[in-house]
Amino acid sequence: MPVGPERFTSRRDTLAFLICLLCAVAARVAPVDYQQVIASGITNTIVAPFLALQEQIELLKEARARVTQELARTDSLVVEDLETQSIRAENARLRRLLDLSARLPVEHVAAEVLRQEGPADETMLLLSVGRDHGVGPDDPVVAPGGIVGVIATVHARTSEAMIWTHPDFRASAMTQGAENNDIFGIVAPLASEGPTTTLMELGGVPFRRRVLIGATVHTSGRGVELGGVYPIGIPIGTVIADGEERQGWSRTYHIRPAVHPASLSHVIVLTGQGRNVADAFEGRGP
Repeated sequence: MPVGPERFTSRRDTLAFLICLLCAVAARVAPVDYQQVIASGITNTIVAPFLALQEQIELLKEARARVTQELARTDSLVVEDLETQSIRAENARLRRLLDLSARLPVEHVAAEVLRQEGPADETMLLLSVGRDHGVGPDDPVVAPGGIVGVIATVHARTSEAMIWTHPDFRASAMTQGAENNDIFGIVAPLASEGPTTTLMELGGVPFRRRVLIGATVHTSGRGVELGGVYPIGIPIGTVIADGEERQGWSRTYHIRPAVHPASLSHVIVLTGQGRNVADAFEGRGP
């Protein structure tokens, strides 16, 4: 039977095993001094690379643990910083709301914005005040920045406000500034786009009158028959661009709103009658 490579390899392994066994027995029966010399020699030669590799592995494990701890610490600090910024922003909004409440010359009640599910959340706000708090239909809803909307439905302890993004929203308005005095119009969501609306439109401006870009727009205080239930002086927004000319009879302008409902957590409902609230909004914040 021929001797194959596998049989040759097996004999070589057996021979290596016997040599190692003889060396182990010789080292075992040798004097202690010789054992220490042999152990030291093996440690400094054959075993040295393995010991160095093990040391590197341990160092890598320690470094990885330190990196993991630092990442966890950094993540914790980032989350804490974000929470702190959120709390500071909310406190700033509440302070502006309290300042506005102290300046308003009409009866009013503060309300929390309650989140609700469904498409109505984009054009309506559910508020934490209702009939028991003196709130009624058509009461204006404002924030420190300006107009938010109007109460549409009232319940005992809650109410629903139609905000300016609603296609049916209208407010009688006028421009503010020495060069834009007494220019009246009707404000509505731009193109009545509903939930996707991010701008307003000032329409019905006489064709012979021009509103300057950058002019501020506020409620005019005109009656319901002219499109508004709001007292004079509630900020609406700022004119940012010319709109369409309506058959040569009127002009329209695009307005950047003073308040975006998505950022609101609290609002004020005006429950009393008042003709002019402009002074309350001077130096207003968003």
